Amino acid sequence: MRSVVLAGALLTGLIVAAAASAQDDARRIVAETGGPASRYVDANFADPSPGSCTVLLSVVRAGDLAKLTGGFQLAVDLKLDIDHPAAYTIGMGDDDRSTFAGGGLTEMTGAFKEGVLRIPDVPKYFDVEATFGPGAGASAVIHRVCFGPETTLLYVVDNPDTGAKGGDWLWVKP
Repeated sequence: MRSVVLAGALLTGLIVAAAASAQDDARRIVAETGGPASRYVDANFADPSPGSCTVLLSVVRAGDLAKLTGGFQLAVDLKLDIDHPAAYTIGMGDDDRSTFAGGGLTEMTGAFKEGVLRIPDVPKYFDVEATFGPGAGASAVIHRVCFGPETTLLYVVDNPDTGAKGGDWLWVKP
């Protein structure tokens, strides 16, 4: 009988912790976006959509969601094998720009147009690597979520000058 009571208490504790974590996530998203958390889906933990879509990716500043048009580099691996992830190497070239290698990692910084990178027909999972100058960067496995033929993905950066504080990858609901 005692083990059933302990198991019940443990389960209750886990449920309370999960609810508190969800509330913390919602508060963080509201602070970062200035909008309701219900308008966004965490791109790192979402259940992937069955069909593909075109992703409109923007790197934005937390608070006002202003698109960043410089000060970072971004590479994408659209050939990510989630069961056998590639080893990536991010280095620094003689020109103080980041270099990206490994897997299907391809630098896409030059493909941004007015702060938006258009990626057609994204796979179920893909990897994104971003750098913000020497020593500051971000890495994420994105789970595809499609709300239509085109879906917006934001990388909300807490500190656009260095990227050092990190940020969140969020799908925007229409």
